[in-house]
Amino acid sequence: MVNREILEVLVRGAAVGAFLGLAIAVGRAGASAARVTGVLFCLAAAAHTVAQFPVLCAAVGWAEPVVWALSESGAGLFWAFATDLFGDRERSVLTRFLPAGALLALSVSTRMSPPRLQSALWLVHHIVDAGLMVHVLVMIATEWRGDLVDSRRRLRGPILGAAALYVLLLAGVESAEVLGRSTAALSPFAALLLLTLSLASIAAFLRADPALFGIARSGVPEPKTSIPAQDQPLLARLNEVLERDEVWRREALGIGDLAGLVGVPEHRLRKLINQVLGYRNFAAFLNERRIAAARHALADPHHARTPVSAIAYQLGFGSVGPFNRAFKSATGLTPTEWRRKSLIGSPNS
Repeated sequence: MVNREILEVLVRGAAVGAFLGLAIAVGRAGASAARVTGVLFCLAAAAHTVAQFPVLCAAVGWAEPVVWALSESGAGLFWAFATDLFGDRERSVLTRFLPAGALLALSVSTRMSPPRLQSALWLVHHIVDAGLMVHVLVMIATEWRGDLVDSRRRLRGPILGAAALYVLLLAGVESAEVLGRSTAALSPFAALLLLTLSLASIAAFLRADPALFGIARSGVPEPKTSIPAQDQPLLARLNEVLERDEVWRREALGIGDLAGLVGVPEHRLRKLINQVLGYRNFAAFLNERRIAAARHALADPHHARTPVSAIAYQLGFGSVGPFNRAFKSATGLTPTEWRRKSLIGSPNS
């Protein structure tokens, strides 16, 4: 083994150890959805670090199929972790792990396919990897302003963004290999990047407070039973703006806009809504009032002929899709089902 290979073995071995340590750090306190998917992603990252280097891959012996399976489903597990951590959405186990399962099934099918089809199927695999990472990057960017958990907001760009960009780069490199271009010279750089990413992730997650992995719940969170005296005037002004002016009906209302209307710095309003009122993101805070108004409108016989889309727009939703998802998450029914159930026996129904 030449010196370069020995060095790469050491670097990759350190990265594997760091990812396994990160799995312990993420999973050490509880079993929320984000912690479970986080541990699985860390194991997949460690497996990927091994699987991409033949010397290490041969050394794992009987565990090689497990390492390979985790590595091939890694992008899907990263997607599950990122959406659990940042999305605050309750999802079924099937939905959460569907991308990872699909990637693994595609990898198995590729290995069992005739050689003439394998290159095309591997290329499809890498395109799916890249698509999942693009979705993560878009989510990180678009939902950043509405995130009310400070520790989670700080993680959005530096750690999760770096990991997503790495997988995008990897997808490009492996696609080039499928097309017949050698990329062996990039392997040491990939090993160093994996080690750097794993160590940076450990530093970030060990400093993270427990609120980072809070459990997303449907419905209205319970505020603190006792509100600090210094927050009471601010809460009174906030409620006045929301109830008197109904600014939550504005489609593009952001937390900065609301802070300006209330007359406080944005960071102070974030802290109030998160730490006193118990919301993890700004959209959920606004949707509490929007869904309450939607329930009333949909159950009103005088509005029985008003299209659901019109009600959604009146309440500040930009389109019907987000309204339907938010309504069903809060009530367990679609708006149409809620209206039908509420208007049974009504003369205007």
